[in-house]
Amino acid sequence: MAKILVVAPHPDDEALGAGGVIHRAIQAGNDVRVILMTAGDGFVQDAERYYLSLHVTPEEYLHLGYERQLESQRAMAQLGLSPDHVACLGFPDGGLDHLLLHYGDSLPFESQTTHQASVPYIHLPSYHTPYTGYHLLNLLIHELKTFQPEWVVSPILVDQHPDHWATSAFAALALLQCQAANLPWAQSAQQWGYLIHWTGWPLPLGYHPELSMEMPQALKTHPFITWYAQDDYAEQEIQTKRQALLSYDSQVELIKPFLQAFARRNEILGKVLPLPWGPRVVLPRPKSVALPKLIHKDFGLIGSTWWFDGTQMHALLDLNGRREWTIRLASFIIGSDLQFFGAEIKGDVTREEIQRIDTERGVELVCSPQNNAILGMALMGIVIYDEENKMIARTGFWPWQSLR
Repeated sequence: MAKILVVAPHPDDEALGAGGVIHRAIQAGNDVRVILMTAGDGFVQDAERYYLSLHVTPEEYLHLGYERQLESQRAMAQLGLSPDHVACLGFPDGGLDHLLLHYGDSLPFESQTTHQASVPYIHLPSYHTPYTGYHLLNLLIHELKTFQPEWVVSPILVDQHPDHWATSAFAALALLQCQAANLPWAQSAQQWGYLIHWTGWPLPLGYHPELSMEMPQALKTHPFITWYAQDDYAEQEIQTKRQALLSYDSQVELIKPFLQAFARRNEILGKVLPLPWGPRVVLPRPKSVALPKLIHKDFGLIGSTWWFDGTQMHALLDLNGRREWTIRLASFIIGSDLQFFGAEIKGDVTREEIQRIDTERGVELVCSPQNNAILGMALMGIVIYDEENKMIARTGFWPWQSLR
């Protein structure tokens, strides 16, 4: 009997990305558990529609969070999963990327919608846990140690939604920490990723059970992601997933065509390959097709080249940067203790731990890792913000494997 842990940023992502995997695994007698990182209490447009108001109160956002947790339980019941196998951590919807990028902060993050700085849901074991990256990661590590999964299924790191790529990174960190602790079950455990948000995907919208999901062309040939399709879902399996998706009542009226577009003949999971530490590694910029890019801003994954010269880490960003932009680098060194290095640079300001060099080829960042050495595994990425503090580009948070 296999153990599969599905990690979702918000209630409905677990069914969108892995509903078929969950249903088939349960039908085969496997053990499945779902972890919701947030209660979905930060979806502003949905809350405005749900309460028919442009001035939704913090109390109403909390009420929506309770409702969305129940919706997840009902949806998973459609797939055969009992409510006691669905757990919510209750962290801030719309704040997971901040918790990742500012992991070292001890001051809790405050949700912009609920105005809470700790888990507000009184029925959850995590009730009153402060909104910090440290606390979130440790809750996730506890879930892994308790369940001991063989598969960890989470969003893929190239997903464009900030909560999604942050969830991918937190899931990777939790599993890597368990592996670094030499826990027997963790040595063979694998992380798989599902894609929810990408420019112009999936198309066409709506319910098309005769169609198969096709990865966006820009991601199909990515050199460090291998895609696997679980094909040939029977008509009844597709209908079961559709009914699960329609169980998210608070979402249906707003995004029903999007929800139903994921009920098709297959599901696709991606496996991210660790990058080799040391030599130059080129991560290409995925090419977005023009029309969807005009319709929806894609927070583009920029191209980047990374290398380590023995003492310093270099990252060359395929970006004609403006001096007003803020560039934030965050790296995690996985070992017996998790080491976090986070720094940002804006304009002509130089910091001791990170430097910015503008060249004809792009923007180069140079930083000195802690202890001037990277041993074992690391997780590292860069995010760029404009002068209004809006995210405009990122590299993705990639795992790095030491060559030593």
